[in-house]
Amino acid sequence: MSLLTQVSIPDALIIFFLTLGPLKALGPFAQATLETESALLRTLAWRATGIATAIVIGIALVGAFMLAQWRVSVAAMLVAGSIILFCQSFQLIMAPPATAPPPLQPQGAEPAPLSSALAYFPLAVPALVTAPGITAIAAFMAIAGADWTQRGIVIALLLVIMALNLIALLKVRLIFQYVSPTFLMVLGWVLAVLQAALAVQYLFNGLVRVGALHPLGF
Repeated sequence: MSLLTQVSIPDALIIFFLTLGPLKALGPFAQATLETESALLRTLAWRATGIATAIVIGIALVGAFMLAQWRVSVAAMLVAGSIILFCQSFQLIMAPPATAPPPLQPQGAEPAPLSSALAYFPLAVPALVTAPGITAIAAFMAIAGADWTQRGIVIALLLVIMALNLIALLKVRLIFQYVSPTFLMVLGWVLAVLQAALAVQYLFNGLVRVGALHPLGF
């Protein structure tokens, strides 16, 4: 079954950007590296992105095989993914953006020494690799089936998103010179609303696949 008959490449990019992109990681990364030297910031950015890339590629290669062994259908993945995606969106929608991000530490306090372990948690997981993102990867790989051309498309899209993450983390201080944290929070909230609608659409798609719902017209 061809991936291209199920979802377009732009749609897949949007879903991966919403669930695995840099928007959720920029704030935590900026706060964690507030008093950090540029060299350590670059090290953390490269390491966090490398770990996240290894995780998502591993999920793409192993996840579809495990789902096949468990006999999980594409429809089940679409329904499960839509529920997780909607729950994440709902949490963001019901928590309005704050006027400013919380401070990393009390005023006057000495900055705590940073550890490279931050690259694993919370930067790689869960800031870059999220639960909805994992579900989206497994769903697209299940749709691609045994067609390695289609699987290669999914993996290529994941690499594009990870490259965007690396660029965003490396340029985080430059980004926040021109873009306020509040704007990113508001943008994330607006995208959460759109993400909720997308989740509902994929729920409908899963129900259509199992015959529980007739195809909806637009």
